[in-house]
Amino acid sequence: MSARRTLAVVAAIVALPALMSAPVHAQPTAKTLVFDVALQPVASDDYELPGDVTYGQGRLIGTTTWGRRTATVDWMCSHIATDGTGPVSDLVTITRSDGAVLALAISGWVSGGRLRGTVEVIGGEGAYRGATGTGTVVGRSGEARLSLTVTQGGGRATPRHGIGC
Repeated sequence: MSARRTLAVVAAIVALPALMSAPVHAQPTAKTLVFDVALQPVASDDYELPGDVTYGQGRLIGTTTWGRRTATVDWMCSHIATDGTGPVSDLVTITRSDGAVLALAISGWVSGGRLRGTVEVIGGEGAYRGATGTGTVVGRSGEARLSLTVTQGGGRATPRHGIGC
């Protein structure tokens, strides 16, 4: 065996333990999730102004399925509407029966009793810690469909900054 070849074999043997103990970083994985949600109102604080202007906030709770598991939905909403049409800004928490959680921010529009909007994943817990993603929402009184593309394991979500109470 030549001196060069012997040196290469020795270098490989010495480096092998270090390579085997090097941390392996999981690559983020994207999943498409669809939630068909049945909702019931539990609280509402609506105000009416002249000109058929209403504004307020409310809370809905409901159920859905997440894969093969059941999940609960806590939906906090705020709205401003003239003649039943206007913007909404909602926060939704979906909690799967095994403890996994997705937190969502919805920005949308209600018209003719129908909701349409965009969804941003603002984080999660359990298997969805640090989740990010986007999607859409469509709904009407008592029901909604959320369609999301969620990336897991991509690190920490960037917190949203907003004005709140």
